Amino acid sequence: MKKTTILGILFFGTLWGVSEVFLGEMLYRPGFRYASVPLTIIALGVLSVGRAYFPQIGSSMAIGCCAALYKCVAMLCAIAGTPFFPCHLLAVVLIGLAYDVVFSTLPKRNKAACAVAATYMSYVLFALAITYVFRYRPWVAGGMVKVLRYVGISGSLAAVGSAVFVPACFGLVKVLKQRAGRLSVISWRLAVGGACLTTVALWVVAVTVHV
Repeated sequence: MKKTTILGILFFGTLWGVSEVFLGEMLYRPGFRYASVPLTIIALGVLSVGRAYFPQIGSSMAIGCCAALYKCVAMLCAIAGTPFFPCHLLAVVLIGLAYDVVFSTLPKRNKAACAVAATYMSYVLFALAITYVFRYRPWVAGGMVKVLRYVGISGSLAAVGSAVFVPACFGLVKVLKQRAGRLSVISWRLAVGGACLTTVALWVVAVTVHV
């Protein structure tokens, strides 16, 4: 695996992790009912940008694992009393897995349809796993009704949002690639160096800043 690919996975995984930690905290703490919706849409957007640069099979799953690790480190380093939710880590990994499966197997011309399929797949996998595999008590108590409500309402809202946001992210990358083709070697190296510094800085934030 090339160094740039590893750096890209770490960079995009870290960006996704930052969204999960800080935006997730803003949404989950006050008990926002559909907190997973904006988080999923942003996650799919980050994965789309990452996929456009690193289309290898498994890259999206690797980005998801990096994001989950970032969120895990941030939660473990948080002040005492801050709740730790392993189910959130499971959701992140499953989004990466679903995105990888869909965008590696389905025709990619219709990015919106792929985004919708990846969204529903991630919601279904999470709901079934948390209810019937890990048997998390609130989900077990809710049973299939809770699963169907979660997929049908939250999943559908996220699917609609991702159907718009994912193609937009691919379009943005297309424009950026056209401009990057005119960059000098020095400018390219500065961009790579900036990505490295940003990644390191955000991991320092995960360890030292408590939300």
